Amino acid sequence: MRAFRSFVAAVAVGCVALAARADERAADPQAAGAEFFESKIRPLFVQHCYACHGGGRAKGGLSLESREALLAGGESGTAVVLEKPDQSRLIEAVAYTGDVQMPPSGKLADDEITALKHWLALGAPWPAQPAGPTIRSAGTISEADRQFWSFQPVRDPPPPRVRDASWPRNPIDAFVLARLESEGLHPVGEADRRTFIRRATFDVIGLPPTAEEVEAFVGDERPDAYERLIDRLLASPQYGERWARHWLDVARYGEDQAHTFQARLYPSGYRYRDWVIDAFNRDLPFDRFVIEQIAGDLVDDLPGGPDRLRRLPALGFFALGPVYYADNTCAAKAKFDEYDDRIDTLARGFLGLTVACARCHDHKFDPISMRDYYGLAGILASSEYCEAPLAPADVVARYDAAVAKTKQAEERLKEARAREARTLGESFAPQTAQYLLALWKFDNRRHSEPAMQLPEAAKAAMLHEELLKRWQRQLAADREAPHALLAAWRDMLARQDATKDLSGEPAAVADAEQVAAAVQTVIVGALDRRHALDEQYAAQFAALKEGEPRPNKPELEKSAADVLKYVIDDRNAPLALPDELVDKLLADDRRQMLDGLRAEVDGLKKAEGTKYPVAHSLTEGKAANVPIHRRGNPTDLGDEAPRGFLAVLSPPDAAPFAQGSGRLELARAVADASNPLTARVFVNRVWQQHFGRGIVGTPSNFGLLGERPTHPDLLDYLASRLIASGWSTKSLHREILLSATYRLASSEQAANYERDPDNRLLWRMNRRRLDVEAWRDALLAACGNLDLTLGGPSLRLDDSNNRRRTLYAAVSRHELDPMLRLFDFPDPNLTSERRVITTVPMQQLFVLNSEFMVRQAKSLAARLAGAAPSDDNLRIELAFRWVFGRSPYERERQFVREFLSSALSGSEKLTPWEQVAQALLGSNEFMFVD
Repeated sequence: MRAFRSFVAAVAVGCVALAARADERAADPQAAGAEFFESKIRPLFVQHCYACHGGGRAKGGLSLESREALLAGGESGTAVVLEKPDQSRLIEAVAYTGDVQMPPSGKLADDEITALKHWLALGAPWPAQPAGPTIRSAGTISEADRQFWSFQPVRDPPPPRVRDASWPRNPIDAFVLARLESEGLHPVGEADRRTFIRRATFDVIGLPPTAEEVEAFVGDERPDAYERLIDRLLASPQYGERWARHWLDVARYGEDQAHTFQARLYPSGYRYRDWVIDAFNRDLPFDRFVIEQIAGDLVDDLPGGPDRLRRLPALGFFALGPVYYADNTCAAKAKFDEYDDRIDTLARGFLGLTVACARCHDHKFDPISMRDYYGLAGILASSEYCEAPLAPADVVARYDAAVAKTKQAEERLKEARAREARTLGESFAPQTAQYLLALWKFDNRRHSEPAMQLPEAAKAAMLHEELLKRWQRQLAADREAPHALLAAWRDMLARQDATKDLSGEPAAVADAEQVAAAVQTVIVGALDRRHALDEQYAAQFAALKEGEPRPNKPELEKSAADVLKYVIDDRNAPLALPDELVDKLLADDRRQMLDGLRAEVDGLKKAEGTKYPVAHSLTEGKAANVPIHRRGNPTDLGDEAPRGFLAVLSPPDAAPFAQGSGRLELARAVADASNPLTARVFVNRVWQQHFGRGIVGTPSNFGLLGERPTHPDLLDYLASRLIASGWSTKSLHREILLSATYRLASSEQAANYERDPDNRLLWRMNRRRLDVEAWRDALLAACGNLDLTLGGPSLRLDDSNNRRRTLYAAVSRHELDPMLRLFDFPDPNLTSERRVITTVPMQQLFVLNSEFMVRQAKSLAARLAGAAPSDDNLRIELAFRWVFGRSPYERERQFVREFLSSALSGSEKLTPWEQVAQALLGSNEFMFVD
């Protein structure tokens, strides 16, 4: 493989050297760590630790009131080892694995220990209180709080004047250029058309342009060529697929749970994904997009009919969320963990606020109180998960009635089978002595005939072999757990010589017969007694007169009931016959009766037809406020919090929500054009996907801990334009994509780089690596393998026959697909604001060695061979056009020719052309977009 690996390296570095540096940066770890501390660690300390280690108290010399105090440790020495949580005394104490066990009230829950470990692994981030307005201790909102930039109404600022009036193509560019000029920066040149169409096509539909599309755009001399390209891409059904995936990250879309014990699964979860695709494709107004995901079941302007059914999958935004395991000790906490997840996803996703930080205390930084938090929790607690039918009511009623009829027939069959099995088992009770004696003789004869098998004994005694086996197991179990019924049998065995074959000695045989008969007498007597009581009860019941109370069924004496349980009634009893044995032993007429019932059930099942589709959704529950949980503790309850919206985003005199759960009122409050956050947050998310970074660098945090906008007027301009357009997402895309800013090249400029190395002011386009979905889809497309079927159930990504877009891969919270995990797919347990970019050796090993990459390389080589069977030069041309959307440079042609002439066919696992294909598919130029 040495030649091949050298070739791969040369192609990736030499022929594709244009991918010099990726200007992608992961989320700000400092901000993320601060949020994690506020939402997970501070509440934990308050609830479990501060009674002894806070408020000026430092039991054992340890204080947990600051990071410095934590690092200083206590009388026992260092409490934590940063980035090595398993070596920390703190973790040993809370996990009850060391000499010191804290808190004294009991070991922390596993998820709390995991959170502490994660926090220490991050370096124990502990944010200081920032300067500026903060929530008051009383939980009130001050006027200073309302003056924070993100809580101010959205403005519609006019485009600023710029010195270079020839550069802007639309108002976006004026805002960008004005900021650049104020810093002494200048935009670099425009990207060439090949670069632009590749960039725009990946951005809008998540796929590479075909070679024909590239050539057509490059040669299009019409003045509206760019507009035609963007309009074509926005009209593509693949647009909805691409932008749905971006939203699904925010919505923490998943189709199962992280735990497997009693986990709720979401087999119809894909319907939410498909709803999001459809919503983007039909340009559903974004305010409507918000409302339907929060309260699509309650919108009353389109009551009933197919439109309502079309909306129900939208509730998957909430309904597909994680469900937390609850035992008898933490059921209330688990339920509120579920509400917390929904609040966090709602608030970060639509509002860009970390409201969940107010679960245990008023938010330390933003003007959000516990009253706000539990007001939202009450709305969610007043709503219930449901699997909503996606069919007309008459269709649902007919199917449900048919299922009910089938269940009734199944119950009749079950009862008949149980009755026949019990009657059949009881019929063998008078033969108990024969089975016991046959087993006694078998055990004895084994002393003289070691090779003898149980079937021979059954045949000799003319007994059923399966029943004999069941009695054999019962006698063996009796030796381990003796039962009073067989006491005389055990005594008989004890007084006989266990080393000899006594089956031919009359005295020993008589002894065994006598004891076996006695055992049988006890069983038959107990059975007769039960039958007599049953007949007595039946007679009393038959003699009842109208209005008389039903008599109590007489109970069998405990000793008799115990005998029957041991022999007949218990699941493992010898005469509790399994279904397969019942079928063998039943009389013909009784078997025919059961067969008739089975046929009835089968016929009814066929008559049911296919079940109507369902959506994982929400419905209204019992409307009620929930009390504030002091310190987040569900057992320490305070005053009720009225259901309502965040105070800082509401008028001072806003009334509590009163329409049912309040979900519809919440949805309308979030989507209200006067809400200063919703439009800004969404515009910022769209901008982030087009430029690699948002105008606000923390897309899910517009609060005090979040970054300030680099272009605040531009953000407000775009937000106001979104609202004015009727909340049209496609109009927003179009304006951004047709700007001169979006056309910029990704080339470096030394003077600009020195002043703005992170390109926050947008003097050039950011080079970006494809996410895993776009990369895999592009691989399939280049090799001619991509299936563009829209929508439908999810498929396993490791299925070699799966050629669907990666969007349609099953997303498991419990066991995420290895390829998705390797290439930075977000954790579907949590709302995600951006993809974290990693570069690790395993990614390169995947490109070199994975079955998926080898399969695509072979497909591409075969496609090339089919198009140019005997012309290597044409194959080289086609390979570069299909993979990169361009013709090869002369040095690249020569390099590939030299490799093909020097490679030894058959010396590698791949042919020379398959190696060329794999090298091109694994190159930087293919994986990066300029």
